[in-house]
Amino acid sequence: MRTGQEYLAALSDGRDIRVDGRRVENVALDPAFAGVAQTTAALYDQALSSGSRLLDPETGRHLIYAIPRTREVSDARRTALEEWSEATHGFIGRGADHVSGLLAGFASKPELFHDIERPHSGKVVEFHEYAASRSLWITNAIVPPQANPADPASHVKPVEVVDEGAEGIIVDGAQMLASGGAVADELFVTCVRPLAPGEERRALSFVVPLNAPGLRLISRRPYATLGTSFDYPLAARFDESDAMVTFDQVLIPWERVFLVGNRAGLQAQFFDTAAHQLGNIQAIIRLAAKLRFITGLASLAAKANGREKSESVRNAVADISMIATTIEAFVESAYARAGVDDVGVVRPDGQFLYAALGMQTDVYPRAIKLLGELVGGGVIQLPASSADLLEPDERASMQRLMGSGENGLDERVKLFKLVWDAVGTEFAGRHVQYERFYSGSPAVVKNYAHRNYPFAQAETRVQEFLAGYGVEDGPRD
Repeated sequence: MRTGQEYLAALSDGRDIRVDGRRVENVALDPAFAGVAQTTAALYDQALSSGSRLLDPETGRHLIYAIPRTREVSDARRTALEEWSEATHGFIGRGADHVSGLLAGFASKPELFHDIERPHSGKVVEFHEYAASRSLWITNAIVPPQANPADPASHVKPVEVVDEGAEGIIVDGAQMLASGGAVADELFVTCVRPLAPGEERRALSFVVPLNAPGLRLISRRPYATLGTSFDYPLAARFDESDAMVTFDQVLIPWERVFLVGNRAGLQAQFFDTAAHQLGNIQAIIRLAAKLRFITGLASLAAKANGREKSESVRNAVADISMIATTIEAFVESAYARAGVDDVGVVRPDGQFLYAALGMQTDVYPRAIKLLGELVGGGVIQLPASSADLLEPDERASMQRLMGSGENGLDERVKLFKLVWDAVGTEFAGRHVQYERFYSGSPAVVKNYAHRNYPFAQAETRVQEFLAGYGVEDGPRD
């Protein structure tokens, strides 16, 4: 298990990260990424701290990489995921605790990745061991870039294999949405959507270091640079950034290639193993932590305004708390009804996991809407920055506008700056959009839920009821 300082040092590896028209010289120190890098470093140190429950007592490795073959290991892994999520209040979505679950699922069923024509590929067990033993943060880019299919002159090119040889495969093209890519160690690349016949060159599954020659990440505008950590407390600490990824003739060594040219294998790697469930239970645990945080914000904001006894305000806070409780209940149920699959892996129950993923698209935006309505214009009238509180004349004016004898001016502004970063800033808007499309389009996510609901049992109950009466039981003269 590495230290936070070792993680930060590993980021200085020559990776090609671009933002605002410049190449980042040192990711760990650059204002665009330093906040989330420091937050992640603290997570590694937390895992090493005395009494931490995040490490396997036998191996000393982080439990997020554990393959849960017993209920005890499954519960221990859940605890590790919950502790990680609580430390970030659910605002880092693609941290090291996500793809680690995918890799654990892959490694639990290595035969699925066996390729007769390429026996030197598909080494998922070996790579899982490599990543777990180094505590790597591997994020993913699994969505092809958006393109206009009616434009024959389009230059958009999803990543594809262009050659293969003794060393590995050569890939070229682009992917989108590498969340956390700038500050991760490596990048897992595949295509999450089913591919059509003729798209075999795009049927890829591999992991690549972020400093691989020919690999470039172009980051969206960083929200961490908008102001001080007092004025943008969430963005300054948790903006994991998102990036477009381009591959210019990048060599992927065979030991990092899981699948190539296998269209059916892309879906099988997720759904014929425990990978999709082990990876996405993190998303629901994280969402539960995030909603608890939003509930706490709502409650404190109501008290700060002296409105906590108002029935309408209490109802609004209760609505947010019920959303949070619903997601927590899904997590509890997914583990309470966990089952063992065909290779002995304990999987969170799909019915409750995918119901939660299906609701994720709606519940977080609704919670943020409720919080925004609760605080009203109070979060818009805030001073531009903490500097306004340090200037005596301005401070005197601010006392007349926002002064509080109970909490003090500084604490009141501090609280509502935090609320604003949750409901109104670019960081806030990104998180609403992120949760809305976390697992793809709502139709795709609801299809997961449909596949995992026991409709046969529900139908049987109705059919048994129907069988208990007939036409002869109708009205009689």
